Amino acid sequence: MRILITGVTGYIGSSLARCLLAEGHQVFGLVREPVRRTYLQDLADRLTLLPCDGTGEGLARQMEHCKPELAYHLAAHYTGAHDLENIREMLASNIALGAYLLESLAACGCRNFIYASSIMEHYRGREYCPLNLYAATKRAFCDLLCYYADAGLLHTGVLVLSDTYGPGDQRPKILNLIRRRLGTEEPIDLSDGGQDYAAVYIDDVVSAFVLAGRQLCEGQWDNRSFQILPAEIHTLRETVDQLVRISGETLCARWGALPAAGRQIRRVPRLYPPVPGWAPRVTLEEGYRRLLGREVQTC
Repeated sequence: MRILITGVTGYIGSSLARCLLAEGHQVFGLVREPVRRTYLQDLADRLTLLPCDGTGEGLARQMEHCKPELAYHLAAHYTGAHDLENIREMLASNIALGAYLLESLAACGCRNFIYASSIMEHYRGREYCPLNLYAATKRAFCDLLCYYADAGLLHTGVLVLSDTYGPGDQRPKILNLIRRRLGTEEPIDLSDGGQDYAAVYIDDVVSAFVLAGRQLCEGQWDNRSFQILPAEIHTLRETVDQLVRISGETLCARWGALPAAGRQIRRVPRLYPPVPGWAPRVTLEEGYRRLLGREVQTC
């Protein structure tokens, strides 16, 4: 199958590409130049990269060239706080690019589309309440997607993500920051740690996307939303304590040193079902052992 991934240079996108390639699919990655190759070192000779100049015309040419049968839209510009420059980039990346993509896919005959959404759209546990402007732009794209789904131009699936982790991850995520301080005397300032930390291991995240794409293409469902969550949700402090215990190292954690954020999701809501037939396989303990041991999983 010919499959397109936007956001392929990121941690999740590259992991998804690695798995799909292992299954024998032809994978195309939509990228901006200069291309960030941090996560693509082992994929260079197997992945077809499609440079995007940010215009609708350029994107349409690339889609006509690769003619994907299934598209995964993972690309996004994230910022927790925003200013005028951030707004410009978020509108371009999270809304305009997505709009060009939807129209180009419909025009070239691609009918199956999976979108990675965010728990940040569900502040206060509501079906929709944006935590920040980033979350609002993500929902704005979903509104565009609704038209293409209702008009019968695309078969769609939305997967809501909370947090992800795994070996080889170089994002400034809390578990990565903690891991780098383990066994050192350098203190790390943290919040009170009472908020939920619903992290899912990367292999399980990838398996949810692969399964959703397969089911969508087979016509098992259409225009549905699903949520990717761990079997059990622990607080951030419980999560860090378990990671420290498994490592056997010490951590100079200063809990409560950081003030509470003005807007934060303290309790992660369960709003949508999981992808049919999907459940996380990697336990937290096993996931943390892999994180600390830097095991490389391929699929």
